[in-house]
Amino acid sequence: MSKKKERIMELDIFRSFAIMAVLFIHATSTTLATTKGTSSYYPFLFINTFSKFAVPVFIFLSGFVLFYNYLDRPLNKAMLKSFYTKRLLYILVPYILFSVFYFILNTYVKGKLGLPFTQLAHDFGLQLLKGTAHTHLYYVIIMLQLYIVFPLFLWWFQKQRSILPWVAIIGLAIQWLYVYLYKYGFHLPEAGVYRTGIRLPLPKGSVAFSYMSFYLFGAFIAAYYSQLKKWLIVTREGFKSSKGIIWLLVWVAWLAVGIINVNLFYVLNTRGSNINTLWYELMWDVHSLLSCIVLMQISYLIYWHGWRWLSAALTSMGACSFGIFLFHPALLFLYRKIPAHGGSVEYAARIAGGWVVALGISWVIVYIAFRYVSWSWIFFGTAPKRPQKPTEDNTVKLNM
Repeated sequence: MSKKKERIMELDIFRSFAIMAVLFIHATSTTLATTKGTSSYYPFLFINTFSKFAVPVFIFLSGFVLFYNYLDRPLNKAMLKSFYTKRLLYILVPYILFSVFYFILNTYVKGKLGLPFTQLAHDFGLQLLKGTAHTHLYYVIIMLQLYIVFPLFLWWFQKQRSILPWVAIIGLAIQWLYVYLYKYGFHLPEAGVYRTGIRLPLPKGSVAFSYMSFYLFGAFIAAYYSQLKKWLIVTREGFKSSKGIIWLLVWVAWLAVGIINVNLFYVLNTRGSNINTLWYELMWDVHSLLSCIVLMQISYLIYWHGWRWLSAALTSMGACSFGIFLFHPALLFLYRKIPAHGGSVEYAARIAGGWVVALGISWVIVYIAFRYVSWSWIFFGTAPKRPQKPTEDNTVKLNM
């Protein structure tokens, strides 16, 4: 029988940073078109582009959680039944319900609710399969793909333990083979353009191969967590040793690569650029991989050395992150209906207000639902476990 793993409470703080980054992207999504050519453009571009580690770090965390919990468990029928039952209940059911909600909302806004029911059902079915009922739901489609291939990776890694030191490299190889083939080998059909090669049923960013480096990097950290933990936890004593130099190099590299990535897009969007698009992909990939490490370190720092109220607040936000992710676009939609007036300062305040409203209200709603409504999982996924109550299973909880 496999030994129970320690519960890593810091992961909820990690989730809180990831969900805040998601909302930074969505809150500033309209600013890039409206501020182009003004002095406000670069700050908004910086926030939007620098935060694009959001989905990769969530996928890294999912890979970490899955392999941390299951790598030493027997892969059998009972395990697979339990695994897929949880995902169907806590991921797929909320996804379907919110897809219905956003489909109705967007169809109403477009004035198409009067279309024949068969046409609406057909359109909804396609959007449900592709994760396009709203712009953010593609993430769930990615996760469902990763859940499908997870038992295959788990079987491989359990059968050939010698492959574990190489899983992060394997992830990079799979992702970059896909990126290269997508650029030079196969594409989605475009209107009026005929392309040869394989035609994918989903956009590039909705295919799990686009994120395989993050997923298997999470698997690598999970496999060697007991050895790597001392490198992930930043301490005063560690800074006095060689670890401190490595930590500083990682943080400087994270900032530097993120800034380079932002400036690549700034030049492209303002003056045009002939730089191969693979460089944009590389900068995003490296920045996102470094973000996985940096955010884990920040999470450990806050959990162990930060103010208790801050740690508690971020832990709560992270525990509610899937519900916040699903619900916040509806709040942004309503918020943007409020008439806007004033100059650049007022505009910046309005964008910041959208971030605060979407995050704060969705967090409060999801928290209250989890606390007082026993069936809230139908809409928001797994309810956070209460630390004061003993649990039967001490593994890392399912969420995002």
